Amino acid sequence: MRSKTDVTSEIRKIVSDRIEAGVVIRAEWLTTEILAMKSHFEGDDADFYVACAVDFIKDTAKRCIGLYAPKASVSPDTQIVMPGFDYVQRAYTVDRDGEVVLVPVHLLTDEEVQARAAELMAMARGCVAHAKELRAYLRERAVAA
Repeated sequence: MRSKTDVTSEIRKIVSDRIEAGVVIRAEWLTTEILAMKSHFEGDDADFYVACAVDFIKDTAKRCIGLYAPKASVSPDTQIVMPGFDYVQRAYTVDRDGEVVLVPVHLLTDEEVQARAAELMAMARGCVAHAKELRAYLRERAVAA
């Protein structure tokens, strides 16, 4: 019997392989494709197991895709960074036609790259402002004590 960890690793590999192949990944489609690959359910309880599988695979696919979402991080996940770079990821999540998809970096439009860079700069400003407020709070707390 395979564990949740095994299944998660397999889904991560599928995502990674698709990025390497230059494929745009939609979480809903990924769930459907994985279920099609693992479609051998038999017996009276097959519907129950399919329902459980759908939920787990959908959640896991979203988490795997979410690894590529923007976040303030000093040390990025080396598994998703492009060779030769310290931060540029192999793929990024972007909104295309109202749907968040994972797109290999070489398939991003110039506008999508610029938008992500602007988003990261805004995150950086927000993190700096947050750090300044924390230090101000610490000073105020010390004065009050």
